[in-house]
Amino acid sequence: MNLFDLISVGVGSIIGAGIFAMLSTGVSLTGRSIGIAVIFSMALMCLQYVRSMFTASMFKLDGGMYAQMALILGPVLAGCGAFMNLISALSYSVFGISIANYVTQLIPGLSSYKKILALIILTVFFLLAAAGVNIFAKVQNIMAVCMYLALALFVIFGLPKVQWHGFSGEPFMMNGIKSFCIAIAIMSFACDGAFNLFNLQNVAENPKKNIPLSFFLSSAIAALIYFLLGTVAGGVLPYAEASSTELGGIAQSIMPHICYIFFVVCGAMFSIGTTLLGGLIAMPAPIVASAEDGWLPAFMKNEKVVYLIFYVTAIIPVLFDVSFDVIVSFVLVPGLILGVICNIVTLRLPKKFPEAWDACSMKCPYPVFVFLVVLSILGSLVTAYFSVAGTDTFTIIGNIILTIVMFVYAALRVKSGKIQLKSIEGI
Repeated sequence: MNLFDLISVGVGSIIGAGIFAMLSTGVSLTGRSIGIAVIFSMALMCLQYVRSMFTASMFKLDGGMYAQMALILGPVLAGCGAFMNLISALSYSVFGISIANYVTQLIPGLSSYKKILALIILTVFFLLAAAGVNIFAKVQNIMAVCMYLALALFVIFGLPKVQWHGFSGEPFMMNGIKSFCIAIAIMSFACDGAFNLFNLQNVAENPKKNIPLSFFLSSAIAALIYFLLGTVAGGVLPYAEASSTELGGIAQSIMPHICYIFFVVCGAMFSIGTTLLGGLIAMPAPIVASAEDGWLPAFMKNEKVVYLIFYVTAIIPVLFDVSFDVIVSFVLVPGLILGVICNIVTLRLPKKFPEAWDACSMKCPYPVFVFLVVLSILGSLVTAYFSVAGTDTFTIIGNIILTIVMFVYAALRVKSGKIQLKSIEGI
């Protein structure tokens, strides 16, 4: 995959259902200043991946983010990371269901066939991902370009209708600085997704340079798009309407019907599709590497088998109306724990691997590196606070139980002598 391919994956992975559903929440918190808030949100999210950007610029790790953990952390914590990757990949069904929902909105007559539509959509996307990087990249690029056009139409029709001075009694930073900061933290969840790029080092051209560069560029492009979307969404309708209307509803109010249809298909549906494809193509590398190191069953060393397992896992919620979302949310606490530990341990990377640091594509003085990592830790803690604060007691208990299970499983697996960290051999 060349740099353009990687940027398409990065932007497509970021812009998904989150921004369409959450932008109204951001507007309800801070009004017209949501456009500025989402830029800070993207910066906050990027800070959390400073460690991954520097590690990717120093080493070519085919095992992606799992291999980064194995390199930085000890075997037990690496095993926890492998376990988390496995659980996190259980939520793909929601993408098929989301796209099917948009289809039935446009064609109400198909509402009785929503399950069938979701199954067909998931099947097509899994086949595209499993077909190989060449086919996948072409489809991803086409969908990404169409998405850019659809979102551009929203901005073109919306900017002339923005009330730049606001509506009566609606100041720029509605509800004050505190709500503005809360909006930044909450909207950061709609800015995540470009981390998929770190799992594509095995298929990227010049990965030590292009992976970090594509992460930065795709985040910057997405931030610009979000700023423009936020400016329109927060400025074309009075506060009361904008704060309760999702992006699709705003689009319907400012665009001709045919353009609105194009926006729904190529904007909403394709943004979800590019996020799904980006996740699918990035999924196998850490899973296969985990299996090769001994954390997962040997049959998961085969990428096609991995796709088959997760395809079956994805269609179960569609067929039987069950959801793995709760299970996936249980990796929140262990993920935050591992993230903070990884960031702290990352501080010693330049000293531990001086040659790799000297050849790093992201050259900077060591004090600057330390400063960025410290900012990353602070950014992670801010996101952690709002993540945990928004969960119920059941989810917190589930997180604690799963954290204990993961550490015990990893420790027992290491003690058994079956773990060999092949993913970082030769580093």
